[in-house]
Amino acid sequence: MADFELMPNSEVWVRTPTAASALGLRSRRAEGPDPGKDGATTTAGQAEAVVEAAVQLLLWRDLPKWQHPVSASIRDCLHSLAYLHNETVNIFSHIFGALLFFVLPIYIFNATIPPRYDLASAADILVVSLYFLGVAICFTLSVIFHTLSSHSPQIYTLGLHLDFQGVIILMWSANIPLIFYSFPCIPSLRYTYFALITILALACSAFTFSPRFRDPHLRPLRAVTFGSLALSTFVPVVHGILRYGYETQSERVGLRWVVATLGFNTLGAVAYAFKFPEKWYPRTFDMFGASHQIMHVAIVVAGVMYGLGVVAEFDYACGHRGECLAG
Repeated sequence: MADFELMPNSEVWVRTPTAASALGLRSRRAEGPDPGKDGATTTAGQAEAVVEAAVQLLLWRDLPKWQHPVSASIRDCLHSLAYLHNETVNIFSHIFGALLFFVLPIYIFNATIPPRYDLASAADILVVSLYFLGVAICFTLSVIFHTLSSHSPQIYTLGLHLDFQGVIILMWSANIPLIFYSFPCIPSLRYTYFALITILALACSAFTFSPRFRDPHLRPLRAVTFGSLALSTFVPVVHGILRYGYETQSERVGLRWVVATLGFNTLGAVAYAFKFPEKWYPRTFDMFGASHQIMHVAIVVAGVMYGLGVVAEFDYACGHRGECLAG
């Protein structure tokens, strides 16, 4: 529901987040001007004119056909999966992503892939599975949010919280195999980085529960918050390169896949933060190609790229089992 917002009067939707201000100005105008404040009244009237020019109030019957239909019924929300609307791409891109990442570990750990995978330890299986499970959970929570977002303001808010937590779970789980394979012979460094990334993820999680974090005007802040957590991935990468050298560490952590992941995540974050392209081409990308959809697709591709990196880490570790480099 990025383009419309439900007002306290449930008969009306508004096109922009500033509608509350417009309604407030209208209420004050209805009360009549203060005879002793002509200057203030004139200024308020001018401000109201500007706001009303930017805000379009809509009745239910005026909502465009492509808008995800509002319903207080979970069954109706689920039924919306059967036809096209502005949330269809967001929902199905992450349904595909969730199914993909739930299935991939089964394929990866199949003994018919490289025989050396039989050497995988329980720790190998755990850290690799954590990543794929984390991504699958993230996409599942995203699907729940976008499917039920039109149910009610309460369900929307709950779903948004879950969506944010899913993003954090994804980024936390992505760091686990990277840290694990970056320092094969230094458990203390592993545990230190595990603790740091967990603390940072918990801090981001707590921050997302602030009501202001959901403010439509704070898209850039959300992008920076999640981007900072994502960039923390490169701290152990750089540390490993300084300790073991670029060539060794690049192979060990599948660095090319990590960089590719960063590229796709950056693409999605920039499109989301700047509302590209719909901000420059209004009403052109209502159904397909909007910034949120670009972000969704970019995240799925980034997840696959990073998954290839995790497999490269796993493969390298299994192929060099017992070769512990001096710290």
